[in-house]
Amino acid sequence: MNREKLIRFLDSMTFTVRIPIFGIGCGVLGLSLSKSSVNMGKFASTLLKALEYRGYDSTGAAFQDENKKITLLKDVGAPSTLVKTLGIDKQEGKIFCGQVRWATFGNVTQTNAQPHEVKCKRHMYGAHNGNITNTRELKTWLVSEGHTVLSDNDGEMLVHTIEHYFDIELDKEHKDHHKNHDIRRKCMRKAIIQASSKLVGSYAAVVVDPETEISYAIKSGSSLYFGVGEIEGMQFCLASSDLTAVLRFTKMLVKLREGEFVEFVADHYQLYAQKKLCFKKLNQEDESYNEGDMIESKPVRSKLRAEDTELLPEFDYFMEQEIHAQPESTGKLIKLFQGGSNTGKHMISLLKQEGILKNLEELTQAILDTENFEQRESVFNQFMQTDTAKFFLGKVENEYNSIFAELVKENFEKKYFFSSEKNTFIDLIGEEFDKNKLITAKALDAITETADVSDFNSCIDHFLELIRDTILHNRLTYTIACGTSFHATKVAALFFNEIARIEIIPILPGDFRGEYSNTMKDHDLIIGVSQSGETKDLIDIFDDLDGLDLSINKVVLVNNMNSTLGQEKSDVAIPILCGPEIAVPATKSFMNQLTLFYYLAVRSLEVKIDCLHNQNANKSLIKELEDSLEKRYKSMYDIPLLLKETIDTTADLIESVAHKVYMEPSMHILATKISGVAMEGSLKIRETVLCHSEGREASEFKHGPNTILGKNTVYGMKSIKAVVNNFSLLIDMIDERSMEKGIPMQESRRIIKALGSYMFTRTFPFNLSKEATSLFKQIVSENDFFEPLYRNYPLIYVTGPDERDINLTISQINTHKIRGADTFIIAEENDKLRKNANSSPDATAYYGWGYIVLPSTGDCLMTVFSSSVVLQLLALRMSVKKMQYLDRLGIMEHGVHPDVPKNVSKSITVD
Repeated sequence: MNREKLIRFLDSMTFTVRIPIFGIGCGVLGLSLSKSSVNMGKFASTLLKALEYRGYDSTGAAFQDENKKITLLKDVGAPSTLVKTLGIDKQEGKIFCGQVRWATFGNVTQTNAQPHEVKCKRHMYGAHNGNITNTRELKTWLVSEGHTVLSDNDGEMLVHTIEHYFDIELDKEHKDHHKNHDIRRKCMRKAIIQASSKLVGSYAAVVVDPETEISYAIKSGSSLYFGVGEIEGMQFCLASSDLTAVLRFTKMLVKLREGEFVEFVADHYQLYAQKKLCFKKLNQEDESYNEGDMIESKPVRSKLRAEDTELLPEFDYFMEQEIHAQPESTGKLIKLFQGGSNTGKHMISLLKQEGILKNLEELTQAILDTENFEQRESVFNQFMQTDTAKFFLGKVENEYNSIFAELVKENFEKKYFFSSEKNTFIDLIGEEFDKNKLITAKALDAITETADVSDFNSCIDHFLELIRDTILHNRLTYTIACGTSFHATKVAALFFNEIARIEIIPILPGDFRGEYSNTMKDHDLIIGVSQSGETKDLIDIFDDLDGLDLSINKVVLVNNMNSTLGQEKSDVAIPILCGPEIAVPATKSFMNQLTLFYYLAVRSLEVKIDCLHNQNANKSLIKELEDSLEKRYKSMYDIPLLLKETIDTTADLIESVAHKVYMEPSMHILATKISGVAMEGSLKIRETVLCHSEGREASEFKHGPNTILGKNTVYGMKSIKAVVNNFSLLIDMIDERSMEKGIPMQESRRIIKALGSYMFTRTFPFNLSKEATSLFKQIVSENDFFEPLYRNYPLIYVTGPDERDINLTISQINTHKIRGADTFIIAEENDKLRKNANSSPDATAYYGWGYIVLPSTGDCLMTVFSSSVVLQLLALRMSVKKMQYLDRLGIMEHGVHPDVPKNVSKSITVD
């Protein structure tokens, strides 16, 4: 790990703020140790800085020691700064409750910072992550009930509300029992349940009863993770809004689901139902609980390691790293389509041939069934000494050395494993090279990969059954998603139309609710798409569908299979498998979504052909579709290579275009036919560069949006610089002519001041001498003060290689550049495109143009992949350039950063 880059990354987040993809900001923490530690402040600082991407407005930490003394430290500012200035890193303690804030309710002040300590009726403290939408009503009610409410912050309302019901429940008990831990625990659980019915919104919270030293972590619509482990020889429990923060301390995770809360001390935890819950299980009986019911949940070892989320030395930014990882991430998905990696399939073949597959399968299961890593390691090392292991390794070395020679070299250097349990096996081989351990671990990985392939194919088969059902009943298919995932569904509609001749309607959750929710029928198919699997807008739609008395088929595509959508809301969940994605702007997840949709379209084409055969449809149509099938499989397998080739060959051209447009205040990306690509590329630029950017179908631009061309009131830094330079020249002119006319310097200053006012008010000055007034009028009549503001507007065109698309793009280029547009092309090489792009409409004026040449495929659908990665890289380079420029100018808290731009965020949920 490159620690200097990581430190640089954390430090750079002091001006960032992000809202999770399902619409809730902030981050909350709760850590409980078995006894007080002098290093609690260091642990707290690490955790707070890890959550900085979720909020920078304020930072707070509450510490409780073994004497029940509480130290509350909080202020306005980011944790990377405040952990030191507030002295958080120096604190001792047994319990820590922390929060980073993205302000919603209440101004950015110290009073509104969290955590909140309350003592109105009962003593407790806590913090939250989320949005309590009835905050104002709660404050009025709390004050009327005798609470002293100090802030306007919804976090304080949450803590007071729980305090209120805690007091009511304790009052039901005899006073002599008020310090009894069992009684207090029971009352606190009831208070949390009652408060949940009073609080409107989505949140995660940590609250602490200082008397019992018991903490409570509540998951109610926002991300929350819970881990258990050991540190400094002490057991601990840790709750956090961020998964990777937990993974810095432990890999043992306890799954928290929506509507659950956990009561915990350092060495014990218990989950409870916050409300009546029913968890739908794929191919299993539903799991139901009443409010207050105990829920059993054992810790499981995370499949994700903190190391998987670290910045590699060759990269400066996570966004850069994740873009460059796309050939590998899509490649792993492709290998799954193909039935597994070649080395994995060779390994399984060897194990079968030598009759030892069952032995290795038993070893694999024994390791995966063992929760403790040391015990896993012991089981593995004991096997390495057995005759079976020696026999297996001898066969590999003697008969299959040529097959696995490259495997040994690359797997150790890159830890290049494929299965869902790859990190288990990577951990087993350790950091020192041991060929025998590596090959054995790869054998276990191959066995697990085979199971993954089987599970994946089962999901795909189920999906194809639903597609067949929809086709046979002539019903509709909808894809519903938000943000980047929605843009992927726009491309999916293109894939299914072009490849499978199947109609898909891509739509946002809100639009679906408004436009289609009352027209659903039996056999309709809903495909929800979400990286996190926790997108609340989408969950709400699936809940609505569950309430309909209809037979609607439901599918989800998610990166986190353990999520609400992945586990509870659909008939089948299909994994995106892009791995962890740290940078806020989605890149890997988008590309894997496209790759998966391409595969689903190809497989759906097979279903369509089969249906047509059964219906005795037109034979020429069937033949046409059958001929295209092989071509589509071939192009799909080329996706990883195409992405790598695009990244390797376009860097200089991207840098050139980025240099011309990175400080522009606004731009449009115009795509011919592939509008989903334009929308996603525009989102990447808008997210990372913080300028206005829109993506749309190219021909639509002339129906209104083109009014932005020519003179307008959208000004950027370059326009401001031009006006300032022009005004400087006017000052020189006024000074020179004043000297010629004998106008005193003091009077000359008045002319300049009057001119500055006149430019924006057209108010004539009456405090000038006759000579100065004459000069003022002369300067005004000779100059157009605002002409330097106006610049050509940047238009970025994206098109596939189809002749019709090329000609439509050429028409757009010429229509718009004569009205004041610069032209930038992202396309495969085409001489007509280049000539129309680089010819200046006015030889006397500046005209900017550029052409980023994509690798040649001759296929519009392949252009989707190459142009998408180019737009990601363009956004990255524009963001870095603008960030560095604004930093040089000394502009504080500008928020431009490729990894953590202000106001946007997501949860890293892939475990």
